[in-house]
Amino acid sequence: MDISSRGPFWGAFPNATMVYFQCVFAAITLILIAGAVLGRMNFYAWMLFVPLWLTFSYTFTAFSIWSTNGFLSKMGIIDYSGGYAIHLSSGVAGFTAAYWVGPRLNKDRERFPPNNILLMLAGAGLLWMGGQVNANASLAVLNTHACTATSLLTWVILDVIFFRKPSVIGVVQGMITGLVSITPAAGVVEGWATLLMRVFSRSIPWFTMISVVHKRSKLL
Repeated sequence: MDISSRGPFWGAFPNATMVYFQCVFAAITLILIAGAVLGRMNFYAWMLFVPLWLTFSYTFTAFSIWSTNGFLSKMGIIDYSGGYAIHLSSGVAGFTAAYWVGPRLNKDRERFPPNNILLMLAGAGLLWMGGQVNANASLAVLNTHACTATSLLTWVILDVIFFRKPSVIGVVQGMITGLVSITPAAGVVEGWATLLMRVFSRSIPWFTMISVVHKRSKLL
C-alpha cells in the first residue's frame, strides 16, 4: 500500500505524539463547554456528559475536518487550528447545554465576577502564547498576533466610549474573541482579510453581549 494514500501525517510523527496532540484539543474543547454550564450542572452529571459527548460528538467533528478521509476535508475545507472542531463545536454544545440545563442561581446571575483577576490574566497570557505556538507558520503567527491585539484594542475602545472606562475583564474578552476568530484560517488568509476579521470578531460579540445583558436573558 502506498503510505502517502493514508494521509500526510502517516509516519511523520510517532502514534503517541498524535494521540496526545488530539487529546489536548479534545480536553480544551471540554473546558470551553464547562464554562457554559459552570454553576448549572451537577458534577456527577458532568462526569457522565464528558465521555458521551467526546464519543458521539467531538470525535465525528474532528474526524470530518482533520482526517484526510473526513467529508469536510475531502471538500477542501480547512480548519487551521481548531476553529470548527474546537470553538464551533464547544460553542454549540455549551449553548445547547445551558438551554436544557437551565439558568444559574439568582445570586450568580446578578453578580458572577472572576474569583481571581491575576489568575485570569495569567490564563489569558497562556492562551495567547498557546495560540501562536499552535500556529506554526510565519504568516499564521503574524495573523494571530495582529488579529488578537486589534480585537483586544477594539473591545477596550468600545468600553471607553460606552462605559467611560476600560476593564481588565474586557481586555481578556477582546483577546479571546480575536484568538477564536483567527484560529480556523490563521495560515491561509491575507492581511486585508485579517483586518476584517479583527473588526467583526470584536464588535459583534461586544454588542451581542451588551444586548443580552441588558435584556436580562434567562440563559445568564
